[in-house]
Amino acid sequence: MTTRKIDAGGGTYIGGSVNTGGGDFVGRDKIVSTGERGVAIGGNVSNSTIVTGDHNTVGSTVTLRQEHIQQIFEAIDRHPSLSETDKADLKAEVQDLETEDAKGEQADEAFIARRLRNIQRMAPDILEVVLATLVNPVAGFGMVAKKVAEKMQAEAG
Repeated sequence: MTTRKIDAGGGTYIGGSVNTGGGDFVGRDKIVSTGERGVAIGGNVSNSTIVTGDHNTVGSTVTLRQEHIQQIFEAIDRHPSLSETDKADLKAEVQDLETEDAKGEQADEAFIARRLRNIQRMAPDILEVVLATLVNPVAGFGMVAKKVAEKMQAEAG
């Protein structure tokens, strides 16, 4: 067996074939530069929440949705001309909307539209709050509810 010397000049020498799995092969730490205030993300980040910038808040979709529904409930409670019965009915309609929306793509568009029309009959100004919440991308509502809300806004406009 013969031994041979290889001068790699301080680098890495590998004899034979090497499979890096399609990734980079570097002899030391790879330097990644993104520039000022840039972000570099490597690896699989599916189902992750990545937030950059100043003064951001992060919450789960469920938490965000609950916060927005609570804001609607508060608007209903503050409404000066609704009876306590009407306020309870409006809250039930909003709760039904949220329950149906939680079904995702299986949500019944007609059911959501009926709930919104009921809210419109009882308190048109509360409907405006509900529609604004449903189309808000941060509120955490699904595409079916957003689609119905956008249609109702277009019809009202």
